[in-house]
Amino acid sequence: MIGGRTNLGGRDVSIYGLIVFVTGLVALYTSHRCAIYAMMVFALFGSTQAVGLGSIGILPAQLFLAFFAIRAFNLAGGKTLADAVSLDKPGFWLLCTCVWGVVGAILLPRLLLGSTLVYPVDRSSQEVLLKPLGPVSGNLSQSVYCVSDVIVYCTTYAFLKYRGVYRTLANAIFVLAALDVVAGCLDIVFHAAGIDAMSAIKTAQFADLTGEEMGGLVRISGTFSETSAFSGFTLPLFIFCLNLWLVGYRTKIAGSLALATGILLLLSTSGTAYVGLGAYAGVLVFSRPGVISRSAIARKQRLWVVGACAGLLVVLYVILFLPSVANAITDFFNTAVFSKAGSSSGVERMGWNAQGVTNFLDTYGIGVGLGSIRTSSFLIVVLANLGVVGVVCYGMFLGTSLLTPIPSAYGFSERAICYAARHGMIATLIVASASAGVFELGAPFYIFAAAAGALSPRVSRRAMARARWVSQGGS
Repeated sequence: MIGGRTNLGGRDVSIYGLIVFVTGLVALYTSHRCAIYAMMVFALFGSTQAVGLGSIGILPAQLFLAFFAIRAFNLAGGKTLADAVSLDKPGFWLLCTCVWGVVGAILLPRLLLGSTLVYPVDRSSQEVLLKPLGPVSGNLSQSVYCVSDVIVYCTTYAFLKYRGVYRTLANAIFVLAALDVVAGCLDIVFHAAGIDAMSAIKTAQFADLTGEEMGGLVRISGTFSETSAFSGFTLPLFIFCLNLWLVGYRTKIAGSLALATGILLLLSTSGTAYVGLGAYAGVLVFSRPGVISRSAIARKQRLWVVGACAGLLVVLYVILFLPSVANAITDFFNTAVFSKAGSSSGVERMGWNAQGVTNFLDTYGIGVGLGSIRTSSFLIVVLANLGVVGVVCYGMFLGTSLLTPIPSAYGFSERAICYAARHGMIATLIVASASAGVFELGAPFYIFAAAAGALSPRVSRRAMARARWVSQGGS
């Protein structure tokens, strides 16, 4: 073992990989709830390499997925796992997307070889340059991620069929949010002290943009390689906790975590965070938490009133008594958000998006194949990579997951967590639409999606009571 890494048959296994492996073995022989907690915690380490396979790095959550799936299979069997992608479930459309994506990743770059110019997802190249369409490493890596996403979805769906697992999932997300807050605070403290301690867990092969400042504030990155990745990960956690507080589920812990993650997002100096918060505010206006709890209507009104009054008072105080601070804040937001599109990075990313639309048109709506191109918006990723077929399949997956009415036959906890998970999905899609370069949205998104779609709309109260009694001993 050298530098905390062990070479096993050409595989570079880090100390983090060993921790995941040991945790996975423990999860196989303990309660299935332990596997859920572990999966959520490992999702936090999005810039930590567990195992290296040449130029490909496997993250802790990706490595633990094998144990996560085996534990679900041992608990529920293959039938329940397959039920997640049955014809009447949202997962069916996710499976269709995956099949089309993997087949397209193999065939389309070869069948359409050189037919259009693309910005490829290629690990062998350090620069993102226009090249003729052809097979690249991104086809393989994104196909593996896509299959992994389906496994995450099916596995979580199987777990959620057991009594109390919705509450377990909410608790696991609370733990994840708390650890994310701790990591963000440590990042600020270590930066102020001039200590580069967080680099010890940022071992994956990503461009490290940590330690930067904007307007005198550190750009918070937590356990991730850059502040936009931290914001994209933290915003759905904030929205999930906020909506649980709105509907009255464990209000003290949900409210505290929503406040803490919200403050970190405001301090992050990330344009992704500010755009995401602003866009979700529009979603919140039209949201209907009252379908889960009547008290949520009054709580939502108080949230808007208190937030608007507090914001107005702060703005007036700063303008009247601290004009220099007002100018600094204006310059800060102009740099972080408003002038972003005009920066060299913004121009480059807009060029990626424009080329993605061109690729879609050049292939007559077929797409160039999953993982063939890089863009700067998830909407363009789906359009250009998967074409019309992928847009329809993935759109059906999102629509059935988000728009199907939440069954009233279930208990308050299940309905509240299902509702919050749907809003966590929406928050992820918002930030991905603003900045995501590839199809992979991460394990938390598909865990949210499983929680959003696992409540059967045809269940009766009597059947629910019987199912809960039968599954009481499931572990």
